[in-house]
Amino acid sequence: MKMKFSALVLATGLAFALSACQSGESEEKAQAPGAKPAQQVDAIEIITQTIEFREQLPGRTVASKVAEVRPQVSGIILKRNFKEGSKVEAGQTLYQIDDTVFQANYESAKADVARTQANLKTAKTELKRYQALIQDKAVSQQTLDQAQANYQALEAQLAMNKAAMHRAKVDLSYTKVLAPISGQISKSNITEGALVSAGQADSLATITQLNPIYVDMIQTSTELSKVKNKIENGELNVTEAKAVVTVADETFTGKILFSEVQVNPSTDTVTIRAEFDNSANKLMPGMFANVKLVQATRENSLLAPQKAVQIGRKGKASVFVVNNDNKVAVKPVTIGRSYGENWLITSGLKAGDKVITTGIQKIGPEAPVNPTITKQTQTAAE
Repeated sequence: MKMKFSALVLATGLAFALSACQSGESEEKAQAPGAKPAQQVDAIEIITQTIEFREQLPGRTVASKVAEVRPQVSGIILKRNFKEGSKVEAGQTLYQIDDTVFQANYESAKADVARTQANLKTAKTELKRYQALIQDKAVSQQTLDQAQANYQALEAQLAMNKAAMHRAKVDLSYTKVLAPISGQISKSNITEGALVSAGQADSLATITQLNPIYVDMIQTSTELSKVKNKIENGELNVTEAKAVVTVADETFTGKILFSEVQVNPSTDTVTIRAEFDNSANKLMPGMFANVKLVQATRENSLLAPQKAVQIGRKGKASVFVVNNDNKVAVKPVTIGRSYGENWLITSGLKAGDKVITTGIQKIGPEAPVNPTITKQTQTAAE
């Protein structure tokens, strides 16, 4: 019985010692630093895409047509036939000048034409008669020559009188001051009852055509040469040039009309003009415009979000990518111009690379990550 008790105590002691040993090992394991948990991050899978090669240029809106209304004849303004600031159509009567004298001059010119025509008819009859009588020697050759000269002189006189009548008719028509173009007219610089003169320096009013409207942009000759060189070496492809302007959250797309063939020697710039539809009259002449000019496209381009690109102290750019083991790798990259919220990556990345966009501050090289990967979409258009 004593031996059984001793055996029981020994067995209990061994069990307690084994338990204590296991407990100590567990405690050591709990206290030892464990593996760092994988950080949750978002990443995008880079794709190749064709992007528009844009230039951000300053510009100024310019009316497509501007006409200053001036009188062609002198006289008193009897009536103004338009509302200031309204739209007018080409050929619309804007002012009426007193036409009393001009109407009289026209009627006088018509009478001169009629009188000369009557005299010419008489001279023609007389010339025919003398031509018949000369056959019988009934009149002298001198008389016939005189009749011939008289007839020709009256013909010339008729031509002059007709010209004078036409001039009088034109002057009479000029008493109605017409709109030379369609557009929006300014305030009137003259009132009814005022005297105006043909060829005066001051305009009566100004008409501005707002639709379409032009935007003149300024591009440096250096940038223009760079684009041409990139097209020549195949980096860029020629496309139909266009310009994009945003005003009051509304985007206007215009077509390029021309670019100057000469460089401004004082600014080393070239002027480029684009035409925009302005049927809503949201663009006004003289406005400053920030224009996106598209002159070419770039194929097989890689774009990375700007928030994913880190710039080091020495100006070197890099991105974090997820490798096949779901660990972080650092890739140095070379960045080009910006496209919206992206950088153009000219070297360092390839299609299929998974660039980390969130959680960058909590990770480092070789750190394990749990990525949520989204395939990149086309981001060329803004």
